[in-house]
Amino acid sequence: MRKIIILEGKQDAAFVKALAPDVETREIEIQELGGAGKDAIKALKIALTRVKNDALLKPVDKIGILLDLDPADFNEASKLAFVNAAVIDVFGIQLEEVGHFCEIPDIEARLACHFISPNLDVLLKQIAAKSSLRADCLHACLESQTHIKQKEKEKAWPLYYMRWDICDVKERENGAKHVNFSHTYSKGAWNLEAPILEDLKAFLALF
Repeated sequence: MRKIIILEGKQDAAFVKALAPDVETREIEIQELGGAGKDAIKALKIALTRVKNDALLKPVDKIGILLDLDPADFNEASKLAFVNAAVIDVFGIQLEEVGHFCEIPDIEARLACHFISPNLDVLLKQIAAKSSLRADCLHACLESQTHIKQKEKEKAWPLYYMRWDICDVKERENGAKHVNFSHTYSKGAWNLEAPILEDLKAFLALF
């Protein structure tokens, strides 16, 4: 039966598909929110409502919500409360803890959530598999800029790494095609066997 994982954006989707390459054979649909910061509760409600309505015609077995923790804005308890604000509004039920399923009687499905801590951008830096001399140098310059938010600095490192350490000159000319997780993963840029990924893999294995 169908399973759905709701996540933040295209890079998250590419990452999950690489981490769990059998998603299609397991009938797992990946749905993107287009970001899920502290003001994205409306987007999450819309996504869950769409799943609920679709389930009336195409039954769903399991639903997963996979978001960045973003500790600048949340701790685990407040992020769970953020998710529950949408879950309660749409399904009338509440998730009691992260990583455990809760029944949704209205559509006879189960729902669980997981948070990437602190966020996918930092996680990618931690699993980089090749030299990152150029990214580190560029990022060091960025770190000295006190007017730039920490979250923006974290987002910059994977982009620097993919563009300047992994892609060659020709690939950089078409950044939209090559400066992304999928292409750079094909060039060995990321270590998906890193122990830090075990919790996320365990969550994906639930589906």
